[in-house]
Amino acid sequence: MAERDLLGIATTVQISGHPIHPLLVPLPIGFLVGTFLCDLAYMATGNGFWAEAAFWSLVAAIVSAAVAAVVGFIDFFGNARIRALNDAWLHMIGNVAAVVLALVSLLLRWGNPEGAVLPWGLVISALIVLIILFTGWMGGELAYRHRVGMLPDERQRQ
Repeated sequence: MAERDLLGIATTVQISGHPIHPLLVPLPIGFLVGTFLCDLAYMATGNGFWAEAAFWSLVAAIVSAAVAAVVGFIDFFGNARIRALNDAWLHMIGNVAAVVLALVSLLLRWGNPEGAVLPWGLVISALIVLIILFTGWMGGELAYRHRVGMLPDERQRQ
């Protein structure tokens, strides 16, 4: 494989050539999956602790997703080569949909975490997990197939 074949697409937000967005996304992913798991635990046990834990996990997911989204938007809108990738659009639109659903779920749970889990809190949490499985796959496509954030070419290093 020629060295030219290994060149990638630079991200806008980086430190010493390392993209920041991939460093930020594990937190919202973990918190969103945690919300779903807490919803399942509440469904299985009826223990209000799990509904409260799901609520706070969802709050943490939304806050951390907002930070990751800002960086992701800067990368997306800051580089036309990234915007030209269909996978980047699918990744962005899916993640925006997941965050909007998370906000809807939070509004449903506000003031009554236990009452909101079944059925809609659980349904929305499950849907969010399915969406982030897809968008995570698309993020992998961006990094490993399209080489976004990896070994930018010489024109972008200057």
